[in-house]
Amino acid sequence: MDPVVVLDAEMSVAAARSVISLAGAHEMLVVRRPDPRTPGAVLWYSLAPDDRDRVLGPTVDDQMPLGVSLDLHEHGADKVRQLDDAEVVDGHWTGLVIDGSRPVGWMWGVPLEQDRGPSRGIDFGARRPMAPPPDAAPPEPTRGIDFAEPPPMAADADAEAPPAPAPAPAPTSESVQAFPRVDVPETVPPSATFDVVVGLSQQAQPGVQGAKMIIAVPADHSTSQLTLQIKAENFTVAQVRRDLVFDPSDITAHTANFQLTAPAVTEPWQGRIEVEYSQNGLLIGTAWREILVAPDAPAQAPTSTSGGEVAVNLDQTVPIDLTVSISRGEAAGTFLWTFTTPHPVQLPDEQVITHLEQDTAETFALRKIREMAQVDGNPTAGLRIAGVATEVAGVMPLWFWKVLAPVWRIAKDAGRLPTLLLVSQESLVPWELATTDEEFIVDRTLVDPAAPQLLGAQAIVGRWRPAGPETPSGIRRPSTTPAESMAVSSLAVVVGEFGPSSGMKSLKEAIEEGKQLTTTYQPSVWVKATADEVASLLKGELTDRGDPVVAQVLHVASHGEVDPDSPINSGLILSDSSVRIDESIVIGSSFTKSAAPLVFLNCCQLATETGGALIEGGLAAAFLRAGARAFVAPLWNVNDTIAKDTALAFYAETIGNGRGVGDVMRELRGRFSTLDGQNQTTPLAYAYYGHPGLILTRQETH
Repeated sequence: MDPVVVLDAEMSVAAARSVISLAGAHEMLVVRRPDPRTPGAVLWYSLAPDDRDRVLGPTVDDQMPLGVSLDLHEHGADKVRQLDDAEVVDGHWTGLVIDGSRPVGWMWGVPLEQDRGPSRGIDFGARRPMAPPPDAAPPEPTRGIDFAEPPPMAADADAEAPPAPAPAPAPTSESVQAFPRVDVPETVPPSATFDVVVGLSQQAQPGVQGAKMIIAVPADHSTSQLTLQIKAENFTVAQVRRDLVFDPSDITAHTANFQLTAPAVTEPWQGRIEVEYSQNGLLIGTAWREILVAPDAPAQAPTSTSGGEVAVNLDQTVPIDLTVSISRGEAAGTFLWTFTTPHPVQLPDEQVITHLEQDTAETFALRKIREMAQVDGNPTAGLRIAGVATEVAGVMPLWFWKVLAPVWRIAKDAGRLPTLLLVSQESLVPWELATTDEEFIVDRTLVDPAAPQLLGAQAIVGRWRPAGPETPSGIRRPSTTPAESMAVSSLAVVVGEFGPSSGMKSLKEAIEEGKQLTTTYQPSVWVKATADEVASLLKGELTDRGDPVVAQVLHVASHGEVDPDSPINSGLILSDSSVRIDESIVIGSSFTKSAAPLVFLNCCQLATETGGALIEGGLAAAFLRAGARAFVAPLWNVNDTIAKDTALAFYAETIGNGRGVGDVMRELRGRFSTLDGQNQTTPLAYAYYGHPGLILTRQETH
């Protein structure tokens, strides 16, 4: 066996660089990370050469945790074997060998049938000889080179293990990595019919910054199927869905063809063809190519090299009942929809495209949100909500409801609620407010009659935004995948304290909210909503009793304001400055990049004539782009007392009781039915960006 050097996922990139520089030529680098799903359990990740380059790269933040820099997720952990495992004893294992939780070494086995690499599919080259014994004793263990037993993760004593949101697929023994292959002509004549060839490749296609998809291999290494869906606005598509045979022994062996017809344009027009890949009902990646439709197109055009690829690494053991992808179309107010599910339900056999008749997404969304804000506490609130809910549902495609109903039935028969993930380039329309009344959900045995008839109060819903562009360091923000779990040791709680001289309403409940959170979830830190303290926090320079503030949750209880006519005056309001914490300031936050926190903006938006959404298209996108792994905030101004109660209940149920964030958000929205004769709209105001099954676990600091 080769020796291994163990890195801690929580150590800084700077410390990791130092350790890596000292590692010998025959020492394998592995990263140790506590498993947030199981107290005391450990996950292991081998550090490939390209991963080392990313850690050593000069553009990576020195203070960023190594695990954040490498974008480690539970599903990407390596398979390991115990020292007494039969494969290890027989010499057939390739990968990390452990004794209990202690790493023993890296083994290069010779399998009986085929060369088998680590489960992440990383190729480390030919088998290497064992390293000779070192001449000198090894260095004393440091934080980065530590072979001791890892400290167990603490969990709330009263917490119960949450049930899985959906049944897990058949277990797999390993995975392979592959690039998308989407062959599209560079140019075609108007009205021409042509083929798009889709498959898998060992390398990224020319002209495209490649993104490797992780594909699960069946335990018996047999062939399986991937599902392909195509989106091509303005093109005629003969069949929008195809199966692709996946052979783990030869990933390039099979392809699938889509037949398209170009639009009948009279001038050159640039189009886009996008293909989604899914496995076991979960998205694993997308790829797109640009194509020119021109009257003077040659008969035989070369393959397009303009486009891009994104891998989506959702955990195969945490399925989602329905993933809805929403892309903006060419025209304002146009959306393209696709549906992915692990369940055997009928899916559309044509492209699903919707159009807002008179609005752009922005005008439609802001109009609906303003209407909700205007009736908070008014006897007409229930009527307004019902009307807005019907209008939102009415602009969703019929196919959404035709797919949702049978998926919901399958979940209901299994004794649980359906989980939905909305992956949307469009982050403005409040889809969660869509009605679930009898016009849209005909089977009334599916819904909870005691809860509001709204999608976000009936189902477990999470939103996400498509991954941002890849940087030279290999990082994408937002990340390709919403986190399925987060270990939380402390909160940074920003509290707005507004005195008489501020000219703003005092938020007594926000102050009480901050006190209760910092007392309950020690060692959390209170941060005054002043320019100095908030700037220091976002720069990653804030200290608490001399120690740097480290927090996995950023909670803000303060005022917020939106002025569509003056964006510079929009954002989080500071108690001693006219400067707002806006999108640009958030994107520049090194704290958000390094901590990758859950962000909860519990901001009581100032009532203005313009109204508008505090987060949509603004701070939500900004925080996710800056590295946040989840985000919660109200869409309109909220009641101070109810906002406090909502925040305290959120953390009590998620961190305290171990319940999924999406399910807790559903339940909190349901409080609308019981508050003040259904006149308070605050419970319905909260939007949630993150995995519908996200679990927050309590982790003690050491």
